[in-house]
Amino acid sequence: MIKRLTFGGLFILSCTFASAQQLARVQEKGLVGFINKDGSFQITPQFKNAQDQSEGKIAVYDGSRWGFVDKDANYIIQPQYVNAKSFSQGMAMVKSASGWLYIDSLGQELKSISSKRVYEFNDGVAFYRDATNLVGLINNKQEVVLPPTYDVIRPFKDGYAKVAKNKKWGVIDNQGKEVVAPNYDDIGDFNVGLVWAKKQNNWFLVSGQKEVALPGISKIENIENPDFVLVQQGNKIGFMASDGKWVIPATYDDARNFQEGLAPVKLNGKWGYIDTTGKMVIPTAYQDALSFSPEGLAAVKDSKWGFIDKNAKVIIPFQYEITAALTFKKQEKGFIDGLARVKLNGKWGFIDTKGNLLGNKWFDNAELFQN
Repeated sequence: MIKRLTFGGLFILSCTFASAQQLARVQEKGLVGFINKDGSFQITPQFKNAQDQSEGKIAVYDGSRWGFVDKDANYIIQPQYVNAKSFSQGMAMVKSASGWLYIDSLGQELKSISSKRVYEFNDGVAFYRDATNLVGLINNKQEVVLPPTYDVIRPFKDGYAKVAKNKKWGVIDNQGKEVVAPNYDDIGDFNVGLVWAKKQNNWFLVSGQKEVALPGISKIENIENPDFVLVQQGNKIGFMASDGKWVIPATYDDARNFQEGLAPVKLNGKWGYIDTTGKMVIPTAYQDALSFSPEGLAAVKDSKWGFIDKNAKVIIPFQYEITAALTFKKQEKGFIDGLARVKLNGKWGFIDTKGNLLGNKWFDNAELFQN
C-alpha cells in the first residue's frame, strides 16, 4: 500500500513494508553483510559498517560516507553522509556537514519543525523542542501531536513512554495522551495496562487513575503479566496480582517472569521452574535459567548453555558460551521465530530447535533478523 504524505511542504511516498524479507546483519573479516533465514548470503560482506534493515532499506558505510541500499545491495541513496540512522515512518535521520536532518526515501531533505535538534522517529512520533527547552511530539507530517510540555520524554516502547515534569514521572501514549499523571519519583515501563511507580520510598501498582499501594515492598520488576507481577520483599522474590495480593509468596532468591506457563526461580544458588500455582515442576539444578519461548524450549546453563523442554529433557546439549537475543523484549535470550542466536568458540551463529546450525556457518558477529 502506498500513501502520499506531506512533510514540510514536500510529498513523500510512504510504503507498508509488512512483507519485507527478514535479514540478519553479520560480520566476517571486518566486513558487514546480510543473510537470509536459510543462512545464505543476501548481501555478501562488503561494507565497513551497516545498520539493520528497516522498511526495506539498509544504511551502509563504505569507509568514507553513509548511504542506503536495497536488499540486493543496490544503492537507493548514494554515500554522502557523515552518519545515518535506519528508516522509520518513511524517513531517516542523516548527518551532513551542517548537522542532523531528515530525508525521505528518495534522499530529499525534509524541513523540520524544530530548529534546535531533530530526533529519530519511534512508534510513529519523534520528539521536538522549542525555545522553552520543553519536549513535545510530532508525527511524520510535521504535525504537532503534543506541544512541548515535559522536561523529559523517554523513548517509546509499544506505544507508551515515561515522561517527567518538575522531576516527577508519569506515562503518555504516542498520541500525547497522559495515561499516568506525573506524580511519582520513579516509574517503570507501562505494559498490559499496568506500571509500577515509586513515591517517597513507597511502591505502587498503577493503572490509569487507579493506584494500589504495596507496603513493605522493596522492588518491583517491569511488568509483563498483570496476574504475575515480580515483586521483591526484603531479600526474597515472589509474584503478586495487579490488586496487590500475593499469588505466589516471596520465597525465592531470584526469579524471572512467566512465559508459556512457567517461570524460572532460584533457590540456594540453583535455578529451576515453577508453574502458575507455585509448584516446582523442574527442580533447581541449573547455574542459570531463562524463560521458555513459544517453541517450548528454554535456555539453561550448566557450565555451558543448552536448551531443555518442559519435561527437563535436554534437547540441545550444553555447549554454547552465550545464547542471546539482545533486543527481544519479553525474553532476553533464547528462540525467536524458531532460531536462537548462539556463541561457540568466539563465533556467532543461529541454531534451529533441533540444534542445527543455520547455513552451517559461524560469523565474527551476528545480529537478530529484521524486516
